[in-house]
Amino acid sequence: MANLGTWLMGIRLNNPIIVGASGLTGLADGVEKAAGSGAGAIVLKSLFEEQILATLGKELEGIDIDSYPEAEAFIARTAWEEYSEEYLELIRESKKRAQNVPIFASINLVGTGNWAEFARRIEEAGADALELNIAFMPFSPSVSGREIEQKVLSTVKEARLATRLPIQVKLGSNYTSLPHLVHGLSKEGVNAVVLFNRFYRFDIDLTSMKLAGVQPLSSPVEYHETLRWTSILYKRAGVEIVSSTGIHSGEAVAKCILAGASATEVCSVIYQKGWKVLGTMLEELDEIVESLGFSSLDQMQGKMAAVNAQHPEEYLRLQYIKALTGFY
Repeated sequence: MANLGTWLMGIRLNNPIIVGASGLTGLADGVEKAAGSGAGAIVLKSLFEEQILATLGKELEGIDIDSYPEAEAFIARTAWEEYSEEYLELIRESKKRAQNVPIFASINLVGTGNWAEFARRIEEAGADALELNIAFMPFSPSVSGREIEQKVLSTVKEARLATRLPIQVKLGSNYTSLPHLVHGLSKEGVNAVVLFNRFYRFDIDLTSMKLAGVQPLSSPVEYHETLRWTSILYKRAGVEIVSSTGIHSGEAVAKCILAGASATEVCSVIYQKGWKVLGTMLEELDEIVESLGFSSLDQMQGKMAAVNAQHPEEYLRLQYIKALTGFY
């Protein structure tokens, strides 16, 4: 058997398959199942800052803040303490249930800064790393791409000042210059980036004339863009890379490692096939590594990255030149 161990942010993982943040990891029972099924690391379900703020808004309804300004501060503090203590207990219980499997806490941010102190408490609770799930929707035409990126960087800067934990940032793909942003994140002390976040997708229901959610799970064909950017950013942006979205097989994991990923995150495939799929993916990965003549992941990581390519321009092509003309 090949050595499937890998290093991520200074943490040794038994294998490169990380169970991503979702309802699957929202309870300690799910975390235990993930560990027992062979997960290399586990990201706990995200604590949503938006959820806390929504709860805060409901609590403040009917209160005259101008007359009782101290009420807002009191209720805000209470809301954060309630949600944060519950989450801290999940971290503590997960560490007990999933011994020898790294546990990553996750915060889904909208950028208020209220969570900075909470980051310290996550570290005290025993989390091995922190994943920041950051997405700012550019809703207004007056907001530039540069402003959005600066907001991401300033949010990360606050987190880095608040904790010594390794930090990985989960990003979407729709940035004007992803390499520039990722390099900026590295300068703010980020250790790794997760490529890519899978955002809520919507449709229009013509019967009800309302917005409707679309299938939230990824498909096996969605890893190609992740593969492109993994290969482009490897050893070029100062951070490690975790490939995510569309990772449904050991073959996809192997390709991401060849492109330069230190690890991969999976979620949808578990919803679709159950926890046993992790073992299947690991067996497939082992067979592929050996068939390629490698004895470990360390030997194959980045072999197909752009930085090592004889023709790096092939990694940058955006148009279907061959499909349209028959020529490269």
